[in-house]
Amino acid sequence: MGATALLVSAGAFLSALAGGFLALRAIRHVGLIIALGAGIRIGAAYFDLIPESVEHLGGSLDLAMIFTAVGFLAFYAIEKLTALHVGHETAAELDHGDESHRHIGFIGSLGMSFHSFLDGVALAAGLAIGGGLGLVIAAVVIMHRFSDGIGIVSLLLASRMPTRTIYRWVALVALAPVVGVIFGLLLPIPDEVLGGMLAVFAGFFLYIGAAELLPEAHRSDRSRWVVVATLAGVAAIYAFSVFAGVAGAH
Repeated sequence: MGATALLVSAGAFLSALAGGFLALRAIRHVGLIIALGAGIRIGAAYFDLIPESVEHLGGSLDLAMIFTAVGFLAFYAIEKLTALHVGHETAAELDHGDESHRHIGFIGSLGMSFHSFLDGVALAAGLAIGGGLGLVIAAVVIMHRFSDGIGIVSLLLASRMPTRTIYRWVALVALAPVVGVIFGLLLPIPDEVLGGMLAVFAGFFLYIGAAELLPEAHRSDRSRWVVVATLAGVAAIYAFSVFAGVAGAH
């Protein structure tokens, strides 16, 4: 199982890098990239993270929704409070709007990195079970990492991060599932704890997608293709979730 875990982790790592570099190379179409990332984040919350959370919480949709609301509101509070704090301290040196956006990018990137880490933990659990379930989870994690590579770049482009910083975050998101696999093999996380964390980050992603990425996408590109890109991101992540559900991953 160790060799299989190493191989799949390497695939997830390369998939995230490929998605991130593709998004960076298409920087002229930043509005569409941001919209696609927003659709991916929103779709992942509804079709992937929340259903997974419900399952890990013993089928309790009410509890999953509470954790999702906590995640959404916590991200909103952190964003507004930290943006005001940093803007006040650096008003003489930096534009408040740029600094606010960068804080959102930093916090959101941490959330995405932790989600990638949790995917690695889930992958370790699937590989421990073995059989078709392990293969399906491996395939879905690798596909999700490609979308996460695009998602992290779209968030950081919207946050006006320097290109060098974006490369570093892409590398971290790519590495996170590898660390998650190692962690999951050594110290499994209880289902209830994992379910709560997944729901909290579903709330984070809903806030990121709806309140941050979509407004930025429409500011960057006022064409109807922004709507198309958003719907395409949602449809793509939904197709991944349906594939996983049919194969028994959920």
